[in-house]
Amino acid sequence: MRKVKMYLFLFTFWFTAYCGIVASQFLPSSDRVIRATVVGLDGVIVLLALLAVFRNRNFYGVKLFVLFLLSVVVTIIYSSDRFGLAEQFNGLRETLFYFSSLVVVYDLFMSEERQTFVRWMTISLIVFAIAQTPTSFYQFLRFGAGDLVGGTYGIRGGSGVVSQALFVICFYLMVRFASLDDESHFKVIRMVFILPLLIPCALNETKVSFVFLAAFLILLVASRRQIYRAIPLLLMGAILAVLLNYYYTQNVEDTRNIFDEKYVERYLYSNTTEKGGDLPRFQRVTLMFKMMGSDVGSILFGMGYGVLGGGNLMDVSRMGRALYYLVNGSRILLFRVWIQGGLISVLLVGAAMFTYLRRTPGLTHTRKQFKRFVAFSLAVVWLYNEAILDRTFVMMVWFFIVWLSFADDDLAAVDESTTEGSLEH
Repeated sequence: MRKVKMYLFLFTFWFTAYCGIVASQFLPSSDRVIRATVVGLDGVIVLLALLAVFRNRNFYGVKLFVLFLLSVVVTIIYSSDRFGLAEQFNGLRETLFYFSSLVVVYDLFMSEERQTFVRWMTISLIVFAIAQTPTSFYQFLRFGAGDLVGGTYGIRGGSGVVSQALFVICFYLMVRFASLDDESHFKVIRMVFILPLLIPCALNETKVSFVFLAAFLILLVASRRQIYRAIPLLLMGAILAVLLNYYYTQNVEDTRNIFDEKYVERYLYSNTTEKGGDLPRFQRVTLMFKMMGSDVGSILFGMGYGVLGGGNLMDVSRMGRALYYLVNGSRILLFRVWIQGGLISVLLVGAAMFTYLRRTPGLTHTRKQFKRFVAFSLAVVWLYNEAILDRTFVMMVWFFIVWLSFADDDLAAVDESTTEGSLEH
């Protein structure tokens, strides 16, 4: 049964990772079938999580999953006058997948299939990372730099998620295949073969790539000893930064604008737009709180999961149409989670995301650096995009987080008695 679960999980990862480019570029006529398949796979992952709840009941992810389900019931009841059940469940799918996939990943790690799962997920991540370069170049040559360069996500957005995923994947691959034997630092020669995976970040106009690149390089070179090893890493990082800056400046805009205080303020908060346009990210949050006003119920439990979603397999809700100017476009995770499920949902999503930080003792230096980079990437999500609610991205993130919770010498064999083991809450 665990082997079947592993295959279903891997198939879901593969399908969601590549279906975007198929639906948006190669076979547009298959779009509706692909979207229906994604809905079905959502149900599969949720079902697998529910089947694993009891045997992993001491895992903190299971407890948060159950608490989230209880909060959903309250939210649905509270907003029942605004949305029907179908609208609520449709808007709930991404957040439910977020919690469910964590439970499934943990359940697979605590099974006899752990070694196989780690191997196949690592191969899948490598293939996914490699695939972004030819697909991104194809889109870049056809459409130019910008949001249409989404790699295997296609031309309907996803460029930011691709960039973020590539940085995290590259760090993971460096820990696995470019670390010294004692994992105290990285082998520069091996890093040379991994860094080119970041090439798409120079083609897709993702401004946040510069932020990730800075954190990426700082964590790669930081070490208490063998400082001389940081010199070639810094040189490689400087070359990568110069190339990224050059291609971005040539194809998009002068990168000096990105760090201009007035530009950042307009980009994130105060840029004026007509109703129906793309509001700045933080402006959506202020408008959301104005809408909620003094309604404590909406603040705590949200305005309902039906406020977002629809327009593909089912119609957009009446309130969704009325708030289209607010919910359409570039949203941040804080806005998405709060407007749907309220402060309770924000706290539960955050707890699932960052609890691992205090549950990974005894890590080697390179793994500690990777742990910090994952945490940094997830913190950025709250104020930049909704990457963590993307199915492919969240599946790889949970894989990284659970993998960080185990030592390599524990990968050789798994005692069934550890089912309620080291991640016990």
